[in-house]
Amino acid sequence: MSRYRNALAGQREAIRALWGAVGVALACALILGVGWMTAPSSLRIHIPPDLTAGATVRPDAPAPPHIYTFALYIWQQLYRWPSDGAREYRAKLDALVHFLTPACRQDRLDDFAERSARRELAGRQRAVWEIPGRGYAVARVFDEGGGSWVVSLDLMIEETVLGERVKSRAVAYPVRVVRYDVDRELNPWGLALDCLAGVPRAIELVEDAKT
Repeated sequence: MSRYRNALAGQREAIRALWGAVGVALACALILGVGWMTAPSSLRIHIPPDLTAGATVRPDAPAPPHIYTFALYIWQQLYRWPSDGAREYRAKLDALVHFLTPACRQDRLDDFAERSARRELAGRQRAVWEIPGRGYAVARVFDEGGGSWVVSLDLMIEETVLGERVKSRAVAYPVRVVRYDVDRELNPWGLALDCLAGVPRAIELVEDAKT
């Protein structure tokens, strides 16, 4: 009888241990389920362009090369008028609305209105490109903190009217870029131009004399 009672007690202990294991498994499943439900459906990862030495990246942490590339691409698109600035400048402000802060877009709309009033845009064609040898460098992206950067763009500007060149100059633009994670479907970069961070200045390009 004593042996029977001991076996029965051992069986009960085993059952209690199994129920305890089931309870732990259910708790773990509940925690995992909550974590899965609250996890973001997508992560934005900025991969550095040079991985020869490896890299450590964090989600939604743009590196200086990405910030520079974004600033150059959006600024170049905004000021590229292949046929008629009076029509295309305004159209670009609408097309790039998701990549400009509201304040920047309004500033550029005011600029468009002023240029239009002076009749500067009708029939004007403009091309913008990065000056060779003055592309990305670490020093060209200054981190202001708080999700704001100032990017130094050295660009060549060329404008023509009716096929005649009316402007050709090199200009350094200090452009501000800010975090702008408003709509990932329309702006996957999570960045926006906040227009100029200072006064643009002319660049004197000195070419080496050929002998």
